[in-house]
Amino acid sequence: MAPLRATPTSEIMHALLSSLALAVAAALLLSYGTALALLYWLQGRLIYPGERLRRGPLRHDAQRRIHHVRMRSADGNELICGYAAPENPAHAMVVLFHGNGEDLSQRYHIAHALLDAGYGVVLAGYRGYGGAPGRPSEAGLYADGRAAVAFAARHARDVVVHGYSLGSGIAVQMATEHALAALLLEAPFTSIADVAAVRLRGLPLRRLVRDRYDNLAKIGAVRAPTLIYGGDADSVIPPAQFSRLFSAIRAPRRLAIVGGATHVDAWERGGHAHVLRFLADVLGN
Repeated sequence: MAPLRATPTSEIMHALLSSLALAVAAALLLSYGTALALLYWLQGRLIYPGERLRRGPLRHDAQRRIHHVRMRSADGNELICGYAAPENPAHAMVVLFHGNGEDLSQRYHIAHALLDAGYGVVLAGYRGYGGAPGRPSEAGLYADGRAAVAFAARHARDVVVHGYSLGSGIAVQMATEHALAALLLEAPFTSIADVAAVRLRGLPLRRLVRDRYDNLAKIGAVRAPTLIYGGDADSVIPPAQFSRLFSAIRAPRRLAIVGGATHVDAWERGGHAHVLRFLADVLGN
């Protein structure tokens, strides 16, 4: 009978290391898969995070002719929006689509400037924002946007749409569906998937994103004169996306990169001058 051969220590260590490596690889793969699953199922909370700000008192804005009005989207969702008619009935109505984590009050400063310039305004509300009922989704916010544009069209001959950040996705969609007098995009993205890919590198997010707001794929169909403006210091939406969108526009277009402006202050740092000049050039008033 042949004597038993002792297993060398090096072979034992090699087997242990191989088993450990397989266990680590399996754990990493499981963690990666779990992370992707969580991103897929929880992306609604990532795209539409909880509101940081709520509607403030109406008193100050009532003095400036901005009133809260109720609208209902085609799918029955009730919205609270802001409205002020233009001083001159011949002037355009501007529909303002706000960004994420905002409500109507974060667009009041723009509404006031437009009112001072003679335009009317509609501050569009969304489902799930500012205490409104409903859960946000791409289809849902488009339905809410249609209600706001239809309201504006009933009160003015010319309708202009202004979309900021997330609101740019609604604004571009409205511009593909309606004959607008002008389209204004502040800090717009090419698509939510592109923004996610920049912020969460290394994950296959382009295939996972459900609500895509694909501005780049749609903007070529827009026929309204279009202004894109944003800050060169925007750390949320890469300014390169402004330029990509601008290059895809087939309608009369203008691009304004505001020096030193971030994602939240392009209007205050000079964007307002570009907007008012563009509207005067396009609308002639």
